[in-house]
Amino acid sequence: MKSPRAAFALAFLSLALAPLARSQDCHYWTYQYGARATLLGGAVIGSVLDLSGTYYNPGGMSLVDKTDTLMAANVFQVPRVSLAGAARDAVPLNAQNPSPAPAIIAGTIRLRGLEKHWFGYSYLARQDVELGVSLSSTGARDILPSVPGQERFASQFRLDEKVSERWFGLTWSYKLSKNVGVGVTQYLALRSHRALLQETVETLDGAGDMALASGLRQYQYRHFRVLWKLGLACDLEAVTLGLTLTTPSLSFGGTGSTGVNSTVIGLDLDGDGRPDDYLAADYRDAQPAFYRSPFSLAGGLTVKIDKVRVYWSAEWFAGVPYYAVVDSPAFRAQSTGELLSTDVTQDLEAVFNAGVGVEWLYSSRFKGYASLTTDHSAKKSEVPTNSSLTDWNILHVVTGAEFFIKKTALTIGLGYSFGHREIGERPEIFDLGEIDGWWDPYEGMKFRYSNYKLVFGFAF
Repeated sequence: MKSPRAAFALAFLSLALAPLARSQDCHYWTYQYGARATLLGGAVIGSVLDLSGTYYNPGGMSLVDKTDTLMAANVFQVPRVSLAGAARDAVPLNAQNPSPAPAIIAGTIRLRGLEKHWFGYSYLARQDVELGVSLSSTGARDILPSVPGQERFASQFRLDEKVSERWFGLTWSYKLSKNVGVGVTQYLALRSHRALLQETVETLDGAGDMALASGLRQYQYRHFRVLWKLGLACDLEAVTLGLTLTTPSLSFGGTGSTGVNSTVIGLDLDGDGRPDDYLAADYRDAQPAFYRSPFSLAGGLTVKIDKVRVYWSAEWFAGVPYYAVVDSPAFRAQSTGELLSTDVTQDLEAVFNAGVGVEWLYSSRFKGYASLTTDHSAKKSEVPTNSSLTDWNILHVVTGAEFFIKKTALTIGLGYSFGHREIGERPEIFDLGEIDGWWDPYEGMKFRYSNYKLVFGFAF
């Protein structure tokens, strides 16, 4: 006798995937701010270049001359997340979203009589992701172990998602001595996230009997929090050093909604000659939402050798223990009375990123740049969670140049980022137990990520 859980498993064939992929949600070094910092891959923690230092290292702001100058950067990007299945006849439909990359706006707050103090403000986009992918296939194969022969089938997997996170910051920096500065930036973070996943599997057996398994998973939330970035900077002329510490966030509160709908029609799972139809659906609004960001510790070093400057930075991010992002009451499946949960959860591991950038001076009017940085995913491998799926590691490569025309500096550059990963252990919404013999049309499904960047900046 087949357990009724098997019907539920089929309805969620890949709704084990349903917790939804967040493109770059589990990556911390995806975006850079300011033209030169972008060309250097963000490896500027040890050398504040301009007002982007309010983010990279607030301790260095009191050591920088002409801090009212920020090289405006326009970074045009073409991110692409593609979905590929194990079956050769699977047809992907992937959306590309050419758009400006997240940017920073920063300025100085002038206060008389405080020569050693520096005050500023900033606004930056830490997350700005829009994702749409699907994978469809048709064919014939033995899907149902209890039915002899092959069944014709049609399947479709669809994922749509949008993540937006904005940081509003106030910075204070103090010049301890001629070569040493300390500072802190307080950020107010506003996060908005919505996602929808739909999946359908239809079968037709040799006797002309049809069956349908469909699943839908959706959620959205908004959350406010505050966090602080503390910085220490030291300028020794030939060498500059920097250290930063980013605190975990303090929640100001948030709300969200979550929903699930699983349906199975026309499947005889226990062999009694009658279909074992199944329905489990629930939607909840105005539920408490809570989002955590990790503690991190970073260091940077810049070495000046004749006409060459070598920038190096590294940052360690602590893990975030398992918790509920959207905490929703359990509900009972309409067809079985089984108690189920639709909580949106998160569980992140510690990661370490590092990058190196090179700046070389060809002449008084021309500089060249190149950089290489890592961007590891914080999603725990082989650990089911239902809010993160993007466990690929990304490598960022950027090169460019800076030209000086009279009193104007022009910067141009090109960048490429890439990563891919087979989904492997998939997050589960419900504990389905061990189900043997079922064919999964999405087994071996892979995500591939790439991003092309065009950098253009200017300063007066």
